[in-house]
Amino acid sequence: MTDERGEPSGVRWDVLTIGHLSRNRYWGEADDRAYREPLCTSTLLRSAGHTVVVDPGLSPEEMLRVLDRRAGLAPDSVDIVFLTHFHGDHRVGLAAFPNAVWCMPSAEIELAETLLALGSPDRQVLDLIRPAGPELIPGIRVIATPGHSVGHASLAFESEGMRVVVAGDAAMTRDFFRHDDYYFNTVDPEAAVASIATVAREADVVVPGHDNYFLNRPSS
Repeated sequence: MTDERGEPSGVRWDVLTIGHLSRNRYWGEADDRAYREPLCTSTLLRSAGHTVVVDPGLSPEEMLRVLDRRAGLAPDSVDIVFLTHFHGDHRVGLAAFPNAVWCMPSAEIELAETLLALGSPDRQVLDLIRPAGPELIPGIRVIATPGHSVGHASLAFESEGMRVVVAGDAAMTRDFFRHDDYYFNTVDPEAAVASIATVAREADVVVPGHDNYFLNRPSS
């Protein structure tokens, strides 16, 4: 389906970077050591006159390069950066977008405020982040998916007749999602499993936190 200008209806989305885990038990790796530096999946969303980057996981310099390579956009084109949660690998490139509004689930902000000392570098970053409401922009919903972290949230929207969820670490990779499994540093395993079920109900397409996107199809 297209709009009156012939553009695809709903939200346009593009994966900017395909992430990977520091350790992956589905590759036969142990949970008690890191095999590589982690990289989160970063996603670009465009709708209703807004351009959103979700979880900028590369350095600011690399975020600018990948934004140009994947979308031909300058950093000033981005007006919103959304963090699914406050883990460091999901906010490496925040400084690439100094003119954007940085936002994150309010429950995640509240938790981080209780854990971070005043004056710490992380607290200084947190003080610049605004709470996200139930709708990030028209057509993009913020859905609670706690478990990996207490205040974790994902984004859900329609795109070309498909229901897409940018899940963050509510779905670490396709394998973790298929096995209803959670990562070693998850704070609430029971909530994490429930959040995988939430994503499964909401999504035809899942963009996970550390993998390429995949279709949500019932197991045969």
